[in-house]
Amino acid sequence: MKTKVPVIMSKNFYIIEIFKGKNIFDVFGQEIKKSIKELGILNIEEVKVSNLYRIEGNDIDKKKIIRIAKELLIDNVSEDYKIYRKTKKSLNWWIIEVYLKDGVTDPVGETARKTIIESKILKDAIVKTGKKYYIKGKLTEKQIKEICEKILLNPLIQNYFIYKG
Repeated sequence: MKTKVPVIMSKNFYIIEIFKGKNIFDVFGQEIKKSIKELGILNIEEVKVSNLYRIEGNDIDKKKIIRIAKELLIDNVSEDYKIYRKTKKSLNWWIIEVYLKDGVTDPVGETARKTIIESKILKDAIVKTGKKYYIKGKLTEKQIKEICEKILLNPLIQNYFIYKG
């Protein structure tokens, strides 16, 4: 199941997902879990949070994306990353991706874009940033939508996608 939200996709893109490494405590995930319980939704087992960088460009390839991830985006001590083009469902997890709507300024994305160009990895790029939330628990779609709209995003400036594993 996927909630439909309009998005423009290019063939020349990759998504870099940055997440906490093994044995590194996910403070943001725990804070969101606490907020969900404060809503009265108690059957939450675990919440994990990742940062997303959607990078588009004409001269893009996987080797350059790996270089961007390793050299520019991750903290090698506490973070790890995945690179993909399409979100995969994860068994027993709800996955929510949140991105800024078109036309909303993305200062983190703009900074990443400038850094990628200044480092001469790509000549030009479009970078959009977002968050990815993994929520484990026996939840209904209605509860997930409530969590999204009350905790995870501002619907005036952000779009979201919901995937059920």
